[in-house]
Amino acid sequence: MPPIKAIENNLSCIYERISDAFMAFNNKRQLVYLNKTAEKYIHKKQEDALGKDIEELFPGQYCSSFLNGCNRAMQTRQAVVQEEFYALAGLYFQYRIYPSESGISVLMQDITERIKAEEKISESELRFRTLTKDAPVGIFETDANGLTTYVNQTWLNYTGLSFEEAIGDAWMYIIHPEDRAKQVNSWKEKTQKIEPSETEYRIINKNGQLRWVNGKAIPVINSSGKVTGYIGTIADVTELKTALDLLNERTVQLSELSAHLQNIRENERTHIAREIHDELGQQLTALKMDIAWLSKKNINSNDDVKCRFDDAIILVDEMVKSIRRIGTELRPSIIDDLGLNAAMEWQVFEFRQRSGIVVKFKNTFDDININPAISISLFRILQESLTNIARHSKAKQVRINLEKTGNNILLMIQDDGIGFNKTSKKNGRAFGLLGINERVAMLNGQSSIETAPGKGTNIKVILPLH
Repeated sequence: MPPIKAIENNLSCIYERISDAFMAFNNKRQLVYLNKTAEKYIHKKQEDALGKDIEELFPGQYCSSFLNGCNRAMQTRQAVVQEEFYALAGLYFQYRIYPSESGISVLMQDITERIKAEEKISESELRFRTLTKDAPVGIFETDANGLTTYVNQTWLNYTGLSFEEAIGDAWMYIIHPEDRAKQVNSWKEKTQKIEPSETEYRIINKNGQLRWVNGKAIPVINSSGKVTGYIGTIADVTELKTALDLLNERTVQLSELSAHLQNIRENERTHIAREIHDELGQQLTALKMDIAWLSKKNINSNDDVKCRFDDAIILVDEMVKSIRRIGTELRPSIIDDLGLNAAMEWQVFEFRQRSGIVVKFKNTFDDININPAISISLFRILQESLTNIARHSKAKQVRINLEKTGNNILLMIQDDGIGFNKTSKKNGRAFGLLGINERVAMLNGQSSIETAPGKGTNIKVILPLH
């Protein structure tokens, strides 16, 4: 068995190696041992401190709580742990006081840095609470499991809950029943994946009032990369949602009105074209026959009269041609008689003849059994596009492609002209392009226009066949 002196020396070596202060007092409250760290904290060397009463080393006015803890440990024979600011050292300590038969042992750990860090956190927390208290949006915090730990006053105003009622998972129960499962599952999924969350949903506050809110949340990650919770906002978007719903309703109504007007316009064009062809065409034909009959009856008339008759017949022929042209532009009978492909080929031919612009037309689409509404819309889109090219583009070449892609029909019209700025308010093509977009929207299709000054124009239209 090793001698007692050797054991004491070993213990002393151990006490000197630890970074905390260590002191031992006997039952008379006299110091019997302290290590180097303790010397530094109480500002006394071992030879000066040994045998001193605990209250001489730790004056009561500076550390009464510590002295009370020592007395309690001696009386109850139970360990005491407490924290206190020691003014003489200017430091915060955690005292661990362990009683024994012969007295007490005290470990003093310097926790000043920890306390200062906690104070900074508390100050930061106070600033956060102050800033968020009257913020114009609802603000909330949760723990790592997504359970609410804090909400601001605006959040409480939105929901009608008290602060106590809001803590935990109470927020889930104010969500509209139709939105609840989706919202809760989405939140759990985001928290499991440690991802930001943004959703729009309905709540029913404590007063039974329905509100739309937009909720956002981001994970709070500490320096170790661990998620400690989430912080987020909810904004009342009820008025915005109502306005958007009204706007969407008006947009649908305008689209329906536009489609109705387009149909009326197309029907009127068809009616006028037929009236011109049937009525004026027949009347001009009859007039030509009458002039020819009169010319034959006046065989003996002088040459001036005969020339007048010939001029009248020529004029009537020109009028017939004009009527046919006008009727065709209003509603080309070829689209009803021969179909979309023939009508497009005719339109391309007419464009070449009038403008002198080179056109490369590729058509692989089978127009048998095509919906008449799709047929006339594609024809009008081509017609409007070519009109814009002739008026504005200064193009030398146009490429047109018509083909079937899956269950859709694709029309592409590309020119090498001067292009234009789509955002310019002085854009002369605006109404024509708007008409194209409206026709496409009527048939649940998609359209895009790619252009820029000096870059030409590319129009792409996709329409569903069914």
